[in-house]
Amino acid sequence: MGVIGCPILEDELVYSLCNDREHRNLFVVDGPVSRSFRDKLSKKGLPFTPIDGWEFDNGFVEIDETAFNIVVIMNKLGLHSDPKLLRKTLEDQLIQYRHRFDSVALYYGMCGNAMWDVSKWASASLNRPVFVFRDENDEVCDDCIGVAVGGHSCYCDFVRKHAGMLFVTPAIAGNWKDFSKEMDMVKGYDIMDIHTVKGVFELFGYKYMVKIDTGIGISGEELEEGFRHVSEITGLEMTMPRSGSVDLYPAERLYSDAKGALMQ
Repeated sequence: MGVIGCPILEDELVYSLCNDREHRNLFVVDGPVSRSFRDKLSKKGLPFTPIDGWEFDNGFVEIDETAFNIVVIMNKLGLHSDPKLLRKTLEDQLIQYRHRFDSVALYYGMCGNAMWDVSKWASASLNRPVFVFRDENDEVCDDCIGVAVGGHSCYCDFVRKHAGMLFVTPAIAGNWKDFSKEMDMVKGYDIMDIHTVKGVFELFGYKYMVKIDTGIGISGEELEEGFRHVSEITGLEMTMPRSGSVDLYPAERLYSDAKGALMQ
């Protein structure tokens, strides 16, 4: 089973790995982009084997094909800033690894690629099952916020209830510097210049940031410090969403679907 993911959604993967008690061999492609993910695995006491990307790509990593194996490849944060580049990158990766993985879990939303269902594309082009975040209505989740609140229809409802607000999850708070570089509204600005960023959000009419605590990422004082940091940088007042907004169904389903395909 292959996993290709964005660092903003690595908490969902760690969550599913923690809840899967079946023995597996977990391999993580080494490098700076996967450091955060590897640190989280270590903190949770989840064993894994770091592997070199070039060696894996060229068949020099020994993997017992009779066992349940998971290979995780994390991409750099920021591909979502260019939807066309994101789509091409992921489709190229799926083509590259089509003979290496029996199923693939793609830890991405559509991220600006309206109506893009990579599962259908892969089914027609690769003859390999590829799974993405879906909600209870089988709709593809729009992005990381859609994943956190339960899927497409829940996301639309969430946006209506919190119009003109910035949504911040634990993963966004923990990766704010890199994440904010790619936000459309702050492109071209120095995001560490507090006065400039505050002015940008004022220009767009933003007054509040919504704290979406998924319960699966950083927590406690570390999480609150992350939220306070975003609030200070943006000048937005912190507020809580309405109760019942968080829904882990898309995360649970993605892992389950990709693993279940191995049994077919």
